[in-house]
Amino acid sequence: MQKRLNKRITFKNLTQEFTDRFLNLDNSLIRTFIHLFSKPEKVIGGYINGLRKRYLNVFSYFAISLTISGLYTYILRKYKDNLFTETLSSEKQIEVTKITSDFSFEYQSVISFLMIPLLALISRFIFLNYKKYNLTEHFVIYLYAYSHITMVVSILTLPFILSYQNIYIVIAVQFIIYILYIAYVLKNLYEMSLKKIVLKTLLFIIISIVLFTILSFIIALIMIKSGALPVDK
Repeated sequence: MQKRLNKRITFKNLTQEFTDRFLNLDNSLIRTFIHLFSKPEKVIGGYINGLRKRYLNVFSYFAISLTISGLYTYILRKYKDNLFTETLSSEKQIEVTKITSDFSFEYQSVISFLMIPLLALISRFIFLNYKKYNLTEHFVIYLYAYSHITMVVSILTLPFILSYQNIYIVIAVQFIIYILYIAYVLKNLYEMSLKKIVLKTLLFIIISIVLFTILSFIIALIMIKSGALPVDK
């Protein structure tokens, strides 16, 4: 039976509880965040192998990432008109970009959730000759890795976007950071040489670009058919 606390909630004890839960350096959230940089194989490999008390649960970490990226998206939506006006010259380009960005902002959480199994599937295919991790375990790898790097990139690049730097340069930098971090995680988990992980990463990029181009084309067709995306006649 849970012990009942009779004292009233005050701002002081609420602040204390927040500090104890989230700002304590021994807390699993802080430890997970730091170790996903310094030793991701311990966090992810440990979770896969059943050691799940030292670090934050993978789904909890994903939920925190969704919250932060949701805040990132909310801020971008407020400034998106200025962002596209600054970086695009054609009225038609601005209109199409605003429509597609509205779609991605609206379904950001769904896109993130669907992105992870797709990335896991590509990754498992690339590592088909390795038996260390199965498809479900690759899903766990990307839940942690994608969640982590999404949080970091959202926080680091937001100031550059809001200062009206070229948004496409920022997106390109974000993509490079994503790829490098995922490669770093997989290198540590599979204990691979630099040469092997570079080759695997290049293959991953090629397959990802092909698949995402096809998916983008399909989504664009659906939006055109529904009238959400205007087409010149």
